[in-house]
Amino acid sequence: MASNGSVDLQWLDGAAPSTTLVGSAFGVPWTQGAIDKTTALAATASNGSGIPLQSWPLAYWPDGSLKWTGHALAVTEGLTNKFTVAPGTPAEPTDEVTVTDANGQIRVTTGSFTAVFNKSGSTLIDSLQLDGSTKAAGGKLLINVQNAPDEPELGTSPKTALTDGQIEDVTIEQDGPVRAVIKVAGKYSGGGHAPFLPFTVRFYVSAGATALRIVHFFVFDGDQFSDFISGIGLTFTTPLTDELYNRQVRFASADGGLWAESVRGLSGLRRDATAPVLTPQFNGQAVPDISTWPTTVSSEVNLLPIWSDFTLDQLSAGRFGIVKRTNAGRKASFLDAGFGTRAAGAGYVGGATGGGVSFGLREFWQKAPSGLDVRNAGTDTANITVWAYSPRAPAMDMRHYDVVAHGLDLTYEDVGDPDPNPSGVGRSYEVILQAERATPARTDTVAFASSILTVPQVVATPSFYQSRSLFGGLWAQPTDKAPTIEKAKSDLLDFYVAEVDQRQFYGFWNYGDIMHTYDQTRHVWRYDVGGFAWDNAECGSDLWIWTSFLRTGRADVFRIAAAMTRHVSEVDFHHTGPFAGLGSRHHVTHWGDGAKEARMSSSTLKRPYFYLTADELVGDIMEYSLQADQAMYKWEPLRKVSPLPPQAPSRVRLGPDWTALAGNWFTQWERTMDDRWLERLKGGMADIAGFQYGFFTGGDGGAVGFFPDTGHMIDEGGEGTASYHLSMIFGGAELLIELIQIIDVPNFTKTFIEFCQYYNASNEVQTQRYGKGLNSAKNFPQWYAKYQAWAGVQLNDDSLKQAAWDVLNANTVGVWPPVTQVGGTDVLNPINEIANVATNDSAQLSLSQYGTLAMAPDQAPTSLWHMSPSVAGRAEPDESDEQTICGSLSEKESTVLEGNKTVADREGRRWWRRALCM
Repeated sequence: MASNGSVDLQWLDGAAPSTTLVGSAFGVPWTQGAIDKTTALAATASNGSGIPLQSWPLAYWPDGSLKWTGHALAVTEGLTNKFTVAPGTPAEPTDEVTVTDANGQIRVTTGSFTAVFNKSGSTLIDSLQLDGSTKAAGGKLLINVQNAPDEPELGTSPKTALTDGQIEDVTIEQDGPVRAVIKVAGKYSGGGHAPFLPFTVRFYVSAGATALRIVHFFVFDGDQFSDFISGIGLTFTTPLTDELYNRQVRFASADGGLWAESVRGLSGLRRDATAPVLTPQFNGQAVPDISTWPTTVSSEVNLLPIWSDFTLDQLSAGRFGIVKRTNAGRKASFLDAGFGTRAAGAGYVGGATGGGVSFGLREFWQKAPSGLDVRNAGTDTANITVWAYSPRAPAMDMRHYDVVAHGLDLTYEDVGDPDPNPSGVGRSYEVILQAERATPARTDTVAFASSILTVPQVVATPSFYQSRSLFGGLWAQPTDKAPTIEKAKSDLLDFYVAEVDQRQFYGFWNYGDIMHTYDQTRHVWRYDVGGFAWDNAECGSDLWIWTSFLRTGRADVFRIAAAMTRHVSEVDFHHTGPFAGLGSRHHVTHWGDGAKEARMSSSTLKRPYFYLTADELVGDIMEYSLQADQAMYKWEPLRKVSPLPPQAPSRVRLGPDWTALAGNWFTQWERTMDDRWLERLKGGMADIAGFQYGFFTGGDGGAVGFFPDTGHMIDEGGEGTASYHLSMIFGGAELLIELIQIIDVPNFTKTFIEFCQYYNASNEVQTQRYGKGLNSAKNFPQWYAKYQAWAGVQLNDDSLKQAAWDVLNANTVGVWPPVTQVGGTDVLNPINEIANVATNDSAQLSLSQYGTLAMAPDQAPTSLWHMSPSVAGRAEPDESDEQTICGSLSEKESTVLEGNKTVADREGRRWWRRALCM
């Protein structure tokens, strides 16, 4: 932040868009005491002109000053490449947004555009009007649900019910002047089905817009054995007044192409309509008066077919098809009309002079199967349906992949108590509707599609984010002091970003997730092997990707992180039902694992996305996580490991269970300043500070007695008997560092610093402090090296910083060989692979290296042992490598210690878990 209090901001992709189509929202962090909730904030372009800005609080510091603010920009005004936000009077938009609530409707207006919403019934969008003329009307939510899966080989036909979204509650969340937000809540009902699938829809209207943004989120609370969703989407109508040959239907491809045809085509006929007629029709412009046409065409124009129905289906991420049929409806067949690899999810229907609607579904091919329907374009009213899940695809099958469990030993699968159940998982989709005065130029439709494909996002620079020590601050910008490490981290990010597309990690329920562990024999990820399949953000893979963005500012990394947070928040999280507030561990199906835990649903790891984008839906979901406390009564996380001790009604590990719950409380407290969450935090922090062994308390990875109603914990013994390696790797330490900075609980800081200090210490050193060696606590020392370095900073102890680098220097777990190509008969398609790659180790080693580089940059080696040219390609070090391994520790009688070696992998490298220098 500059001396005048201004924050420099820029666009994620480097340059400002010509339009944001529906506005843009973002978040800005502030230092404690810099501004309060009464402070007006203004945006200023680099030329000094004001940019319309709407602001609101996202989070508070303990003194009531603002920690994060949310902001909205207008659609086009002042969209410069760079601008600042600072205290000051904001510029007013030229066409400010106004909201009125009367007569059972909410009316939102900006300039010549008006959106009218109903407060009851099943028609959510009454109308979208431009210049007083209705361009869209009758917006409804649709779901088709079957009572059985699609299994044609059985010779049976499932019974299908069509249900509408019914409004139950409407809230005006923002009312201008730059943006209005209307929230609708309800359930689907009809077709003989009881009300189910609770949903929320938010409508966004921004100053200067002629478009409506719609964000829909639903929760599956049906029966996985009898409710098979066979279509979900939004339908509406568009009035049409132009002559049939002046009406056009368009669909855009993801690579800038356009399919555009008229309802009554004049080209390709036996008689030439001539260029003066054909050229404007091709471009969507009004053709000359029919009296000027060649009479050989005009005399029989009414005999030409009327193409009334059009469909684009993207049933997989790799192919879409377009079909059309005449107004004969179901009596006539569809004709194949076009195809391609990926559609933009954008289209248009309307007339050359009367206009119509451009429409788009974001993440169209990524979340396939999806579809776009235009019906009755040859009548006075066209029907358009944007299908987030196409009815032409097989119905969603939410059942588990098997009916028996396969055990932890071989498949790493935790099934049973509970059995797989999707109840409470959810998914969102986003639709844009833009009113058009006339058929847009072909290039304008492609530009609209481009805005659907890539969401403009405002961000700050990595240096600014680093200056704020965001989210624990265990990271810094890339440094030239460790170029080999930095290149390895960049290359690994490149691989994972590319892997999403190479492995087609796409689909309605899958998009945003990545896989857990690679199967080197089959050259595929272990998609069908129990707990090795979908990652579900295990071991903080989402934290790794977000931290990578904060330190680099890479747009591709931001977008994979955003998709991951949305997936984890929606699909891997049980929002309602028997597991409400908990998430599901990694598995073949996202909700299939029996481990329902707070670590996957915690608000801690959703905060980067929420605060950087000011996204309201993720804000809702973070509140849902507060249900996890009560869920601990029944779904105590260690119930399968050992009987519950009698002292408390439940049990948690200090990490990752209590840290996850604490993250929920902390987030709710900083967002609302409701002190009941602060009291739960302080109570738990005091409990931990009072335990004899601090964060090493408890058996089974730090298990202690837990009282869900109060948040208090009690020591039930058993410390040192199990591993603590999961304690801090789901963002727990980053959260605790934030707590320490702003909440004063005597001895808690000391307790946490000691955990970081002693986790990697020898048994002798641990015994000196705790009276016993905590041998099993030293699993995965490389993951905890960054905390060791952090403790060195807190204690001003350079030896701890150096010890952290020594651990990383000796480690090869999570250090991968270069990308290689595999082809021929070994694979279905040629691929690029990293041998034996595992996301747990990729994420955690990267985070540990990021943190250690940030905490101890001066001790960073230019190259770790396994990257050194003198030993490259060797399976493991020997005594002669001591100087290479230990570096500056050669003065300390460094000793190469034997560790626990595991079997060699196919490349001849060994994964060995040990510290070679202490």
